[in-house]
Amino acid sequence: MKLIKVIVFVLVIVSLSSCEDLLDPDLDGTLSEEAVWSNNNLAFGFLNNAYNNLPDGYNRISNAMLAAATDDAVSPDPISKVNGFNDGRWSPFNVIDDVWNKNYEGIRKVNTFLEKVDSVPLPKKSNALGTDESILNTRKRMKGEARFLRAYFYLELVKRYRGVPLTQSVLTPEEAVNLKRASSDECFEFILAECEAAAQLLPRKYGSAPAIVGFNEGKDIGRATSGAALALKSRALLYWASPLFNPANDITRWERAATAAAEVIDYTVNENGGTKVYNLQRFSSTLTMSTLFTTNSIVPQYHDELIFSTKYNNNTTVERQNAPISYGAKGLTNPTQNLVEAFPMSNGKAISDPTSGYDSNNPFKDRDPRLSMTVLANGTEFEVNDKARVLETFDGGADGPGAYPNATQTGYYLQKYVMPFAAWEGRTVDVTRTWILIRFAEIYLNLAEARNEAFGPDDDVYFALRTLRFRAGFRPVYVPPGLSKDEMRKFIQNERRIEMAFEEHRFFDVRRWKLFDQPSEREKLLTIRGVKITKDPVSGNFTYDTNNVVQQRFFSDKMYLYPISESELNRSNMLEQNPGW
Repeated sequence: MKLIKVIVFVLVIVSLSSCEDLLDPDLDGTLSEEAVWSNNNLAFGFLNNAYNNLPDGYNRISNAMLAAATDDAVSPDPISKVNGFNDGRWSPFNVIDDVWNKNYEGIRKVNTFLEKVDSVPLPKKSNALGTDESILNTRKRMKGEARFLRAYFYLELVKRYRGVPLTQSVLTPEEAVNLKRASSDECFEFILAECEAAAQLLPRKYGSAPAIVGFNEGKDIGRATSGAALALKSRALLYWASPLFNPANDITRWERAATAAAEVIDYTVNENGGTKVYNLQRFSSTLTMSTLFTTNSIVPQYHDELIFSTKYNNNTTVERQNAPISYGAKGLTNPTQNLVEAFPMSNGKAISDPTSGYDSNNPFKDRDPRLSMTVLANGTEFEVNDKARVLETFDGGADGPGAYPNATQTGYYLQKYVMPFAAWEGRTVDVTRTWILIRFAEIYLNLAEARNEAFGPDDDVYFALRTLRFRAGFRPVYVPPGLSKDEMRKFIQNERRIEMAFEEHRFFDVRRWKLFDQPSEREKLLTIRGVKITKDPVSGNFTYDTNNVVQQRFFSDKMYLYPISESELNRSNMLEQNPGW
């Protein structure tokens, strides 16, 4: 690569503002490679651009969320590519969610940076970036960022494809076409080693004491930290221990995953103890699932539950895509009855428990507080786009099936991520929003799952689950006592589903757990139900038919993994397709 487009560095400024003193481009709009690596501002800026290769989960698949390829949601858009996951139309010639090139592009950027950064000349005296020591420290830190990002990109590949080609260097075209796929075990070992190395090079927290020489604390908040590297290690170990990647059920992998999660939970600002870096935000009437992803007067931009996220954007795109159509939006994500039934009652008991108090004639009363933070149901008082009224998803209602060509197919709309103050008609009120890649709640779920598999449902498992339910607003906090290991596994899987709904976990969780191998689970995963609501014209009462099948989906065992696109196979002499594709 002889020329590097200046647009790369423009994007750097937008995504991470710590490298803002970039050189003006030449008249032809390019900078030479030599110019980049002879200037520490530009060299450090080169790595910043790799952050742009991280995932962004909001309606990213043909205007649909990945959740619409799970039993959690339906896309009402008949031409959305996400439906190819559900009817079996994906293939090496039609790869949906094809992230192969995006992640390898990020890996190439990181590898290039790591090969070049030690040759970047340092200033001889103090300058705008600080002293020689500050530049040395910044270079060390950015090596840690690079290795963290490389681990993240590889995990995104491995959880989709299993083993993939591994490289730590910039390859020539001849070398690239002759690179073989590593085994999944080799890939996980590499990812874990990268996470551990990154954790040694990165700060524990920005803005912490003692001050870290060479860091612009205000502008660098949001970069990878040591805690983010350890959290990614926790996720990687959990995947590696799961049935899809651990068919022999090596218990030591579960033990390592449990230890890694506990390390993140106990992680403090100072190596010798002190304040914990991460905490769960306590939900209330003003702080909900949605506000975790936004900046407002209640929650700061980088709050204690956020371990790692993408850059913040100011727009109303999420609301315009997902709010109900009658509010001036498109309603492109419809939660399912399958998901709604996964939420327990406010007393913590499953709705299937005859002692739970569930009333099928008043199905949304006294439910898990997270349900109303996640799903918009009939009768909900809802405001967005300067419109405030009660949602009507019953037959004949303003937001019900048939009210619009792409109205809800399930009787529900998405609440999570939709902010009531967003407006886009008549006036514009943007939402400052990030996509959280790792948040602290996931770590508690990792701990519960790993410890249950390694040791059974011990006190630590119950501690993790009770902590999450206490934060959610359960009073009293109830987790069924005396569960067996198998019963607790199902409980944890359900808790993970509802806590992390629409955050791109469910799609991969059901695969790493190999739930499609269990006939009863397979049927539930593939039979997608909505609610059919009928309003009595005299009494105004509603009846709810929750057995309304809206989609019957398809799955074959090869779909546990993604196919590698035919175009990638044609470019390689050594790349082998995944089984069955």
